[in-house]
Amino acid sequence: MLHLYTGSLVPREDSDAFRLHEAYEVLRRELDSDGMLATNTTVLPARGLGADTLIQHLSTVPFLASARLVTVEGLLTTLGSRRGVLDQWQPLVDFLPVMPETSHLVLVEPAPDREDRLGLERSPLLRALRAVPGADIAEFRALRLFGRESGNEVARWIADRARSRGIAFERDATEVLSELVGADLWAAAGEVDKLGQYAAGRPVTVADVRLLTPASREADVFALVDAAVEGRAPAALRLLRQLLDHGEHPAGLQAMIARQLRNLVRAAELIAHGAPERAIGEATGVTHSFPLGKLVRQAGAFGGARAEQALREVEAADYAVKSGRIEESLSLELLVCRLAELAPRGAAARR
Repeated sequence: MLHLYTGSLVPREDSDAFRLHEAYEVLRRELDSDGMLATNTTVLPARGLGADTLIQHLSTVPFLASARLVTVEGLLTTLGSRRGVLDQWQPLVDFLPVMPETSHLVLVEPAPDREDRLGLERSPLLRALRAVPGADIAEFRALRLFGRESGNEVARWIADRARSRGIAFERDATEVLSELVGADLWAAAGEVDKLGQYAAGRPVTVADVRLLTPASREADVFALVDAAVEGRAPAALRLLRQLLDHGEHPAGLQAMIARQLRNLVRAAELIAHGAPERAIGEATGVTHSFPLGKLVRQAGAFGGARAEQALREVEAADYAVKSGRIEESLSLELLVCRLAELAPRGAAARR
């Protein structure tokens, strides 16, 4: 069976990586009825993957289990919308309807950046896969705080999340929490659990939320990202531990680091071609003068090759977690150390 989980297919609307990855974990739990899914799970890197290789993995019978899971993250985004992609992958499209019932292919496409969402929306392979009979297709757009017709989607999600975990919230408390954490569901999920432990069985009140939830940890997250990509490992590890202790999810923090490195790759390439700062801002979506100036300085110091290598380290860390070889928090700490080794000499000393 094909399971296709995408972020937003609308370029102007952000993706919701939290609900996407949560759906993936729910699927894993449903398929692991006999406790043998871990030994029958294969996570394949998107880069360099071919249709024949993927079909070979999907054709394999599970070992002493009822299901086999093959996961690829970012395949459609990596392939893009260029001409000829569908022709190369038509064998997979033809194979999926006759794939063994025990095999499950999960294509995870978070599409965190506008450019990724635009390419995903135009992908001919995506259109072909969505037409596969019986496919499990889900799109995860970022929830809204103040939708004209939908109202506060984040507050409703918080209330549903709390109920599913046996935690009672006063209605106003969910509204206040949503205003404090915004649409960051990684943070909201951590806050719900923390507030539930604090309330110890009674309903969580507005006073509880205001007491325990920081107005914003955004500055600390950006400080962590800067310290990590600039190779200031001691500062990055200290900030990382503080953020994890306050409920931030490792995957969300890693996604922020990956986003900055992708911007560094784009910016470094544009700098090499003599592009002005404004063009770099348009290409990366970083338009405010202060963060844009910082991005340009970091890209100039890094260079494209080093930035691409750093991004590959993030991909390797993500693969290690998804394949079950290492725990998320430890993987992120090791990633910070590897990025410090790649950072330009003297970068840490300048800050």
